Amino acid sequence: MIVGDYFHGDSDRIGWIQHDSYGEALHIIIDFASDKHLEAETVIDIRTELSDLRDELRVKGFDHRTLQWLHDSMAAAFRMDYCLNADLFTHATANPHAPPEIINLWFDFFRKELERVFTHHLELPRLILTVASYPNPDQKGKDAEDELYRLTQLLYPDLE
Repeated sequence: MIVGDYFHGDSDRIGWIQHDSYGEALHIIIDFASDKHLEAETVIDIRTELSDLRDELRVKGFDHRTLQWLHDSMAAAFRMDYCLNADLFTHATANPHAPPEIINLWFDFFRKELERVFTHHLELPRLILTVASYPNPDQKGKDAEDELYRLTQLLYPDLE
């Protein structure tokens, strides 16, 4: 994760808390995409090359840089909500400013945001799994990365 200013009033403090939980957030992304992909595979009863690679991702790991832009944009969207609409979080927890609580709020937001994006962009799990399974310089991965980047820009136009 790259900690930086994505909007006026961005919080480096929260950015560094998110940075420290980056590995766990990446697993959330992969688990989300894998579960959605497996559900679709079960419905249509077809396994593909990506199905086999999906199953290996959790064991082998992947190059995090392929998902960094998506993660960092969603992290900035959380910070924007947190910093500009702080009262949204006052009832969610006793102390919304303590680092463990911020991580809980962040991951709750993150999971909901993945679901929200998925409802409008059913291709999201395929893109995530493709970029993780076919890292640069593989053309499949590069094409999926470009598509994921364009989608991210569409979803978060207010971020710098």
